[in-house]
This record gives sequence, structure tokens and C-alpha cells, in this order.
Amino acid sequence: MKKFWGFYENESYKIGCNGGTVYVYDKNDNELAKFTDIAYGYNAALKPGSNVVVVKSTEGKLAVYDLEKLELVKKISITGIGAQDQGYAFSPDGNYFYNIEKTVYSTRTQLTVYNTTDFSVAKVLFGEREDMFLEELEFDEHTGDCYVLGFFRNSEGVYGYGFVGVFENTEIINIKKISNDTFDYLARYKRWERTGFTEKSLEWSALKDLKHIEKISIKEVFEEC
Repeated sequence: MKKFWGFYENESYKIGCNGGTVYVYDKNDNELAKFTDIAYGYNAALKPGSNVVVVKSTEGKLAVYDLEKLELVKKISITGIGAQDQGYAFSPDGNYFYNIEKTVYSTRTQLTVYNTTDFSVAKVLFGEREDMFLEELEFDEHTGDCYVLGFFRNSEGVYGYGFVGVFENTEIINIKKISNDTFDYLARYKRWERTGFTEKSLEWSALKDLKHIEKISIKEVFEEC
């Protein structure tokens, strides 16, 4: 099998992402399909309890595939701004897909929530915030709580300090300040985690220079603050 940037699997399928092509295999590593619908599609996520996968392109597109039918379900153009490499996640029940997006400026983020019945937009939040930049998010599969990593800008408009918090309804609550080292490590680890912890993505991460890579989560940092 090829060496992929992003690699994901469930009980029935394996998915490999190498930028311009998305490869689909069965559990015995037999190639079933190759999709070339979006460029720069390095990261993906499998919808819980289904055989649907969303591939995220760094050029501002999402591609939704049905692995059972081996077909493209929907292609979503978010923006023409590149470097769309912030976090995303399905809710534990699979009903919603949460994606951090930069639509207007590369320095401003928003959180877009998609309804996964048809991947229409359910809500768009925080796009007006110039002081807050969202980096990553994750769900606790047991409680359903959504934890967020980001940073606040200082008066000069550049990085001030990192934070973790809980996204609830339409707000980020219980915001806690974290050190620069914690922010950097957590952001890098979450990016690697989103690729399925592949060797290829690690080669391009500063984590590769560490003697030991410690498993970490936004929730763990939040609870330790």
C-alpha cells in the first residue's frame, strides 16, 4: 500500500489521502476506488456509525464520499483563501460536522457547523471576532462535550496567548489561558492526530525532533488548568 499523508479506517474500509487523490480500500487492502475531485486533500474524517467520509482540502473545499456506493456525495467550496489547515470533527452522534474555516482573511477564523443529512450549513459562528483565532477542536465521545484550542491576539493584532475552552451552543465558555509551549505542542500533536498519526505527516512536523512524543488532548489540558 502507498505511503499516505492521511490514513483512516473503520470496520469496512481504509482511506488514504495524498493530496490530489483519495484512495479507498477494503479491509484486505484491495483498492476499490480513486477519487480526484479536489486538490490538496490531505486530511479526512469518517462519520461515526456510517461509511461516509469527508476530505478537507487546504485550498478551501470539502468533498463528501459514500464509501458503500463509491461515489462523491457533495463537493463544498468554502472559500478561495488557501491554507485551510485548521481542525474539524464530527459530533459523536454523527449528526453534525464542525469545521474551522478562514473565509475572509487568513488571520480570521469562523466555526461552521454542517448538518450531515445533506451537509448544508446549520450555523456559522465567531466570524466577526478579530481578537480570537480558532486552531483545533475535539469531542468527548462519552459526554459529547466539545473542547477548543485557540489563541487571542494582543493590542498589536498578533499572537497574545493561547487558550483552551468548551464550545457550548453558540459560545466558548470556561476559557483558560495556557503557556506558549503547551499551545505549540498541542497544536502540532492535534495536526498529526488528524492525519491518523502517519509517518509521512510526522516527517513534516516539528514533533519528529522530539525524543518522546507524549499523547495529549485538548480535554486533558483543559482539566489540568
